[in-house]
Amino acid sequence: MTNLSTIQVIKKGEGLNIEFKSKIDSVFKIAKTLTSFANTSGGTLLIGVDDKGGIVGVESEIKELQKLEKAVSQCMEHPLSLKFKTERFEDKLVLRVEIDESSDKPHFAINEKQDRIIYIRVKDKSIPIPRMLIQGEAETSVAKILNSRQVKTLVNHLKEVDTIDVKEYSRMINISEKRANRMLNDLSEKQILIKLNKSKIARYSLKWTE
Repeated sequence: MTNLSTIQVIKKGEGLNIEFKSKIDSVFKIAKTLTSFANTSGGTLLIGVDDKGGIVGVESEIKELQKLEKAVSQCMEHPLSLKFKTERFEDKLVLRVEIDESSDKPHFAINEKQDRIIYIRVKDKSIPIPRMLIQGEAETSVAKILNSRQVKTLVNHLKEVDTIDVKEYSRMINISEKRANRMLNDLSEKQILIKLNKSKIARYSLKWTE
């Protein structure tokens, strides 16, 4: 995304690697966005642009930068390195923030209740993985799971489509349906996936809690 101009980014619209904010109204929410980009495939955050891509500008560049600094220093674990610049469009300022995919993931966002949550990017949303609230050995175990080739392939697939079943997953990573079923159920138990039983054939999607 760094090779695109800010106007080109705006024209692409919000999605997996792009998010717009008129302003930072919560350091906790912006920490969620930043960590979700770092935990997935990186992204561009434009502050001073509304949800429809309209340039509204920021009232104070300094205040928005202070909020970003607070989000990074106080509202996340494993701090991120951000790249940012300010651009002027007529009389309006837009703050552009670039977040690379992290080699040190997962990164935790900390909410108002001091819960530690890992977010990933799915389409144009930052989605929590509740399992990451626990600490210690289990935390390390889940981090390893998320970094495994089979699970990365699954997560990338579920960013493009909403659900998957056992047969589809077994073909995707070339394993038996029995093993695929065991893996999907294990991910469901760890609250990385949610199991849907609306039809005879169970389907799975990424866990999403409001």
